[in-house]
Amino acid sequence: MKNLLDEAVLAHEELEEHLKANEEYRKIDEIPFDFVRRRMSVIVEDTTGLNTLICKGAVDEVLSLCTRVEIKGEVIEILPEYDAKRRQIADDLNSQGFRVIALAYKQMPGATDEPTYAIKDESDLILLGFLAFLDPPKDTATEALEQLRQLNVDIKILTGDNEIITTYICKEVGVPVEHLLLGPQIEGMNEAELAEAVSATSIFARLAPVHKERIIRALQSKGHVVGFMGDGINDAPALKAADVGISVDGAVDIAKESSDIILMENSLLVLQQGVLEGRRVFGNIVKYIKMAASSSFGNMFSVVGASAFLPFLPMLPIQVLINNLLYDFSQTTIPTDEVDAEWLTKPRKWEIDEILRFILCIGPISSIFDYLTFFIMLSVFNCWDNPTLFHTGWFVESLFTQTLIIHVIRTNKIPFFQSRASWPLILTSIIIVAVGAWLTVSPLADTLGFVPLPPLYWGLLAVILVCYVVLT
Repeated sequence: MKNLLDEAVLAHEELEEHLKANEEYRKIDEIPFDFVRRRMSVIVEDTTGLNTLICKGAVDEVLSLCTRVEIKGEVIEILPEYDAKRRQIADDLNSQGFRVIALAYKQMPGATDEPTYAIKDESDLILLGFLAFLDPPKDTATEALEQLRQLNVDIKILTGDNEIITTYICKEVGVPVEHLLLGPQIEGMNEAELAEAVSATSIFARLAPVHKERIIRALQSKGHVVGFMGDGINDAPALKAADVGISVDGAVDIAKESSDIILMENSLLVLQQGVLEGRRVFGNIVKYIKMAASSSFGNMFSVVGASAFLPFLPMLPIQVLINNLLYDFSQTTIPTDEVDAEWLTKPRKWEIDEILRFILCIGPISSIFDYLTFFIMLSVFNCWDNPTLFHTGWFVESLFTQTLIIHVIRTNKIPFFQSRASWPLILTSIIIVAVGAWLTVSPLADTLGFVPLPPLYWGLLAVILVCYVVLT
């Protein structure tokens, strides 16, 4: 299995030419990489039968196995001053933004050429040197992180790199390094302690895969909805644990399989666009539920009240069905609607209690004007003995107010002036009220139980609609 660093080594032109000229080695065994050891080794045999173990990995882990160092072809014991020197070299490279791995080896004369090597053979190594890789952040990283902060998305960096290069990269992309927590420190924390620590910490370094997963679950235990972005094998547990796992098209297979979303564009700005689109969709879902539930509640409230004093049904069953069908059509374009910019600036929760309060408040408001319509139809147009005219009057008022109120409920601003619905939503609203008015004089009127309404009714309806919008 090759990671990006392996691919970079193999793509190095000078190395490729050197390997072509030196084909006297064959690989006989491999001690695979794991995230506890943070290193891997191969054992090769030359034409004389000499076995050489070559180890590469994280600097601290490899240095801890080295008892000697090769300098200009000479192998010498490591003195304290050499130890300080080699660590300083690695730190200096890290501070310049380079990822550094250490390379060490040992020769084993007379060793077997069978694949029988194990982790215990990674000992008494000779340090050969370091490999440094430049891995700059994406050009869009700084802008994307700033846009996410403006949307009140907290940014936390979780990495297996050491604290030196992590600090450098964070400064490059504008992430303040105020609190930094290391994997070894996390090892000593229980779940309660970690949950407290993650709230105050934005940068986590020297992490193993299990650390990343624990951090995700600790954030979730505090009520956060967590998205995690990663592309490596070590990111798979955290991608699975996160509420939204995000990977990229060039990631390793296990990272992509563990993700919910795979970014196809080579830009982190897609993240901000995704957050905005998600909030817009959620906002429109809430709009629809508020509209539909409050309207239905208000209508039932009106029907129950009217049935107490009317000698006939306030609306025929077929008229109720047509009313609901037309109203539902008027809402089919809600997904095209925009959401107020203020609503998008922070994450929103699914709050049933808030929706219930809305229904209990707005539903009866619609009933006020339904009862006003009942009063007008009975007192002004004397519908006690003319149920057909009553049915028609309430059908039209109910459809008009329900359709119009979409444009009031969709925003916290003044509708039509400070915030206007999308053109598809405006167009469907106009079409539906026009169809509703046309049905009362159409060839279908008799079949549906409608009669033409007097001109005075339309004037009174206009007053009702204005009052309804203002009160709502």
